[in-house]
Amino acid sequence: MKYIFFALAAVLLYEILRAVLLAWIRGRLYRSVRDYLEKNDIRLDKYKLMHKIAVKQDLLNDSEIHRAIIAHAQEKGLKIKNVQDQVEEYIEEIVPFFNLLSYYKIGYWIANFFLNLIYEVVIDLENAEKLKKIPADSVVVFVMNHRSNIDYILVAYMLAQQISLSYAVGEWARVWPLEYIFKSFGAYFIRRKFREPLYHLVLEKYVQLISLQGVTQGIFLEGGLSRDGNFRPAKIGILDYIIRIKKNPAFERDLVFVPAAINYDWVLEDRTLVQEWKKGKEKSGFKDHTSSLVRFLIKGPATLMANLARYCTRRLKHHGYASVSFGDPVFLSEFLTLQEENIFHLDRHDRLSRIQTFADGLLERIGSAIPVTPVCITAQALLSFDSGEIAKTDLIKKVSMLRTAIREGGGRIVLGKTFESSVDIKKHLLAEKQDRRQDLVSFEEDLLDLEDARQTVEVALDLLRRRKIISSLNEKITINEKRRPLLEYYANSLSLLDLKY
Repeated sequence: MKYIFFALAAVLLYEILRAVLLAWIRGRLYRSVRDYLEKNDIRLDKYKLMHKIAVKQDLLNDSEIHRAIIAHAQEKGLKIKNVQDQVEEYIEEIVPFFNLLSYYKIGYWIANFFLNLIYEVVIDLENAEKLKKIPADSVVVFVMNHRSNIDYILVAYMLAQQISLSYAVGEWARVWPLEYIFKSFGAYFIRRKFREPLYHLVLEKYVQLISLQGVTQGIFLEGGLSRDGNFRPAKIGILDYIIRIKKNPAFERDLVFVPAAINYDWVLEDRTLVQEWKKGKEKSGFKDHTSSLVRFLIKGPATLMANLARYCTRRLKHHGYASVSFGDPVFLSEFLTLQEENIFHLDRHDRLSRIQTFADGLLERIGSAIPVTPVCITAQALLSFDSGEIAKTDLIKKVSMLRTAIREGGGRIVLGKTFESSVDIKKHLLAEKQDRRQDLVSFEEDLLDLEDARQTVEVALDLLRRRKIISSLNEKITINEKRRPLLEYYANSLSLLDLKY
């Protein structure tokens, strides 16, 4: 008995110490998160912190959902209790459980480590300043193009010091541990090809509930990854749900849509996407992407470890640039004012037609704000030549012309560490412009532009050679015809820019 008593005492002491230690660690982490939020004056949507049970009750108490449950039960010949249980399952599946520690400690640390190990992430602080001009009492929705499955991570990482985003995530992520991770980050799940009206009513009411409560959301306007690099047609399902919150008399704030344009020098899934494009068979959903997910789970850690080893030995080569650029905010009230009649009084078809026009306009704004990375602009230049060998000097001149056209069109060229010295020189030239001969300043600016074009080409060709998309010998460049579609894919990302050169 004595040994049993000592064993029980040891277990009890261990549990007490463990509880005390965990409470201390949790308290320290929460204080750290609170200090981080206060230091950066981060906009925190309090409704995200609402317990999931309370959100569930808010939805179950909705009169439209009540009526829909009864109608569905009568139509299908089911018991009301069974239909209500089904609705509760939908709510359980959709609604997240936002966790501050997951988002601002674990998630941010992982994103920071993962992204900077693979890419040189370029944050244009001047471009992001326009977000601060949005009225504080507005409900903000970031509308984005969709290039890669890590878009979620990239945008959340770049906005982490301002806000936290709630995303709509497809069913591909409804697998352990991704489902738990995404839900703890505040992401809600949607079944993209599930047509049951009752499910879509529950989803609509949840989206409108968080909009009513002022939760900042992020939606991918294309509804899926681009396969050919071009922008896909805008999808308006979630957008329509959000816009219709304006019908609610309790909603007195303005809805503001912020175009967020995403681009990369190297999209991790580009070969798979291009294959689907060329075969004309697009895969979607978890079942179709099981093999891709398995490959990612096996290859991903190996790639990370290899890059980590290269980082430790100072031989790390990034996958180029990754960046997000923001367009001017669009106020829904301004769009509604321009309409000849109240769109909410129109029949469904006419209303959706107006919203589609609004969505197409947002997509154009995203396209005009797209970050122009070295690979994308060089791919565009390479494809403008006839087949055969391309002189490097000719390529540099073409890239220089493209850069000029992009700047004149108000586009944003991504400038990483490689361009730091030329950026500094241009700042000095601008400061001295009034005190020096204009022709001399213009000559120096032209030289700098040509040097920037040369550096752009060097950065891009290094990546393209590593991927065997091109080969070069004696300052002559040859495109690998088998991998030409990859060049087309990256060039197409600039398709909505008005390039006249």
